[in-house]
Amino acid sequence: MSGPTLRRADADDEVTIDGLVGDAMSAPRVDGPIGHLLDAAAPAPSADHGTVWSGDGLFRASIPLENLRHARLEQGRLQVPDAPNNCWNVKDVVRIELTDGKRPDSIDLTDS
Repeated sequence: MSGPTLRRADADDEVTIDGLVGDAMSAPRVDGPIGHLLDAAAPAPSADHGTVWSGDGLFRASIPLENLRHARLEQGRLQVPDAPNNCWNVKDVVRIELTDGKRPDSIDLTDS
C-alpha cells in the first residue's frame, strides 16, 4: 500500500475521494461543507471512517465518517466541529480515503 505522491497542493487544487466508494472522484478544493462530496462518491455501506491526507503526504488523520460529514474546508484546511483534538483539522487536504474501521494516524494520541 502506498500513500499519495509527495507534493504541495495549490490553492486551486482538487481533493480526491477514494477507497470504499462506488465512484472514486476528484473535485475542486473549494471552501465549504464536504458532506455532499462524500455522498457523491457513494460510500460503501461498510465505510465508517475517512483518512484525510495532507498535500505533502506526511500527515493523515482517520476520522469517523459521521464527524467527517459535518466538516468544512476553509482555505484547504479541514475544520471538524467538536473535534477531540486539533489533529483532525488537517491542513492542505488533497485526499480522503474511505475505510472500514479506523486507520493509523500520523500522530498517536492514545497516551495523551
